[in-house]
Amino acid sequence: MLDPNRLEEFIEQVRLTPAIWKNREYSISRDHLNEIWAHFGHTFDISSREAERQWEYLIRLHKYMNKNAKQEEFRIPTKIEDDRWNDADNAIADSLSLFLKPFLDELLLISKPSETSV
Repeated sequence: MLDPNRLEEFIEQVRLTPAIWKNREYSISRDHLNEIWAHFGHTFDISSREAERQWEYLIRLHKYMNKNAKQEEFRIPTKIEDDRWNDADNAIADSLSLFLKPFLDELLLISKPSETSV
């Protein structure tokens, strides 16, 4: 299991690896993704599968934090069954929301062009 004290570091490493969170823009093979997750596992002293599961959980957590956003606003779609939350998930999401939401929004919400970005 990922050390909770390294969660922000984990998110930062994901940010530095756009092949993970810009999966629509990149065509990355499953083999290459497996190599990336193996590197994450080694870096964070967890298995590659646990690293990938941690990221999948953060995607779900981010969607929970943005309940009013439409599906097309998210970089990575989730399956409908992934949207179910239990009381423990709700409590964790609420407690982490303040700390993680800005980082996850930057990675996982598709930004809309603003007048200043033209």
